[in-house]
Amino acid sequence: MTAARPTVLLTGSTGVIGANLLPALAVRHHVTALVHRRRPEGATTSVQADLTADGLGLSTSRRRELAAGIDAIVHCGGLTDFAPRDHTAFDNVNADGTRRILELAEHARVPVVLLSSASAAFEVPGDDLAARSMRAYGQSKRRAEELAMHCSQPVAIVRTALLFAARSAPTAPRHQFPHALFTALLQARPGGLPVQPDHWTDILPMETLVDYVTALTEAQIRGDATAPGLHWVTAGPARLTAADLERACIDFLEEAGRPARGPLLADPTAPQPRTHGMARVAQLGFLPPDHPDMPTHLKRLLPTQVTRTDVLEALCHNVRRCAPWAS
Repeated sequence: MTAARPTVLLTGSTGVIGANLLPALAVRHHVTALVHRRRPEGATTSVQADLTADGLGLSTSRRRELAAGIDAIVHCGGLTDFAPRDHTAFDNVNADGTRRILELAEHARVPVVLLSSASAAFEVPGDDLAARSMRAYGQSKRRAEELAMHCSQPVAIVRTALLFAARSAPTAPRHQFPHALFTALLQARPGGLPVQPDHWTDILPMETLVDYVTALTEAQIRGDATAPGLHWVTAGPARLTAADLERACIDFLEEAGRPARGPLLADPTAPQPRTHGMARVAQLGFLPPDHPDMPTHLKRLLPTQVTRTDVLEALCHNVRRCAPWAS
């Protein structure tokens, strides 16, 4: 069904990424939101479905009707829990859910934009709860990518790293790693978080991801032969060190009249009062200085690569929104 105003089926429309994508896609497209419970504002229409159920939990006739009315699928629904009770939930939602979306795409004969994760390219070491959870998440994303590679329809896979909240977001997403990390640093607990200052992480402004995925969706709809395949949508060389995060938090604490009484980072080789929770997640979320930058393909569809200035500005803005004393 190709029309003057194409229809995009969007999954995960109430999640952190989907909620930002929906209004951007709605500028030039009708948006049908595939929802599990909550119905988002701004969608042209909503269809209640279940990524964990065969046929998405839809009747044959409803599934046929849905397939006949869409021109592309943007799939960003998934499970990102730090520590789910059952690690098989990652596969049930992220891998098997993707398989069901790809089956719908084949039925509808439409292209797909699949939101994956940079974690699909990494193997997390360790046998503690945080490491097992992050490893299971990455493996589920990798399996989803493998399924996409065998789809008969064009699939563009977007690997993104961590994300800053958009400037327009009403609140910071507290359960996302960057913002939980900022909150922990701003609490300025004795001992600090056990991360080396020169270790780094990749955090991209949400607006950049939205711009890229919107352009990629349009490329898929018009049949651009260069659109399918793997797209790394990351900050790349504009990566941030733990020292960058510490400095932004110390500066904000000083400005807020709550100066830190000491460093916010701690030597991870020294005995630590905290060896689990955010302390452990923080250790796993940073890479050593000699590790290469993540690849970035932003210039494939956007006029410029995100700069370190862009990322530092987003960092300061996000830190301000994570003040634990303001919640």
